[in-house]
Amino acid sequence: MFKRILVPLDGSRFAERALPHAEFFARVFDSKIVLLRVLDPIGEIDEPHPVDPITWQIREKKAEQYMQRISHRVAERISKSFSDEESDVTDSHRVEYVIRQGNPPENIIRFAHNEAIDLLVISTHGWGGFTRWNISSVTQKVIKRIYLPLLLVRTYEEKETPDGEIRYGRILMPLDSSPRSECAFSAGIRLIRGEIDLSTKETARQDATDSKKNSVEPALFLTTVIRPPEIPVPKPHGEDVQKLIDQFMLLSQNSVHKYLARIKLQFDVPSETRTIEHRSVSEALQRLVKEENIDLIIMSAHGYTGQYHYPYGSVAREMLEFGARPILIIQDIPRCHVQLTDSEIAAQQSEGRD
Repeated sequence: MFKRILVPLDGSRFAERALPHAEFFARVFDSKIVLLRVLDPIGEIDEPHPVDPITWQIREKKAEQYMQRISHRVAERISKSFSDEESDVTDSHRVEYVIRQGNPPENIIRFAHNEAIDLLVISTHGWGGFTRWNISSVTQKVIKRIYLPLLLVRTYEEKETPDGEIRYGRILMPLDSSPRSECAFSAGIRLIRGEIDLSTKETARQDATDSKKNSVEPALFLTTVIRPPEIPVPKPHGEDVQKLIDQFMLLSQNSVHKYLARIKLQFDVPSETRTIEHRSVSEALQRLVKEENIDLIIMSAHGYTGQYHYPYGSVAREMLEFGARPILIIQDIPRCHVQLTDSEIAAQQSEGRD
């Protein structure tokens, strides 16, 4: 499913916090990790003057050394973490790195499309550090036009160092009963299976008398939020209107309960179902994330009301921008159906001209 995983890096510890997540996906999906560093000739200079050749060579050399060091470290962790036996052999072919020059967002997107990338794993923040915005400008530009499955890692939620293993014991999967929302099923099932396999191996290794290592059983939380109907009638509603609303909510509850029960029976991994009534789908999901201590959210980019005009539906967009946990978005729009924005059309028409 995810054979080639792209992780953009900018030399900062913030960007590196996406690495443990990419490593987990690489183990579960038997993927290759591609590390990408884009050197911006203007990005680190106050004025847009040409970079001194010697200074630029130094930057290139430092970037090369950095990428070599990081790629070796990632390959080493992948080799050891899921190995049944202790081994000093590093599976170096599972990791490669590339250095490019130019505008970071444009180069990341172009590389992903040209190099058959199946999944983008990216941190919310990089060398610029934390700001009052939940997502940095570079990451924001990339995820808006990448049109690929992506895993957004909340830098401010991660540990100080990226060396610890990531665990997805509790995964939330929002559904709206539409076929489009179900495109996230396969990823969720594979990740839970991978978590179960890892937990089984750890249990076998640990001492039976060590009670401190008991862990929560991995599970998928299949969740649907039912919104009350929007009726263009001033409140307070009359008795007849309220009766219609109550009937609608009852029918919706019965339908959703049957749907989630049917989906749960189809899964061969531990799963639970949740039905929530709330006027805001994203707000209800965010609350559930905190209450259930969710480790990862997996959802489709669009639901039953999604349009091809936008990369994400309203719920997916709000979960990306305002969420507090890592989120995996499965893009359901084929790239052949992507519609260019007016600015993209203008940029193509003016390419090569002043």
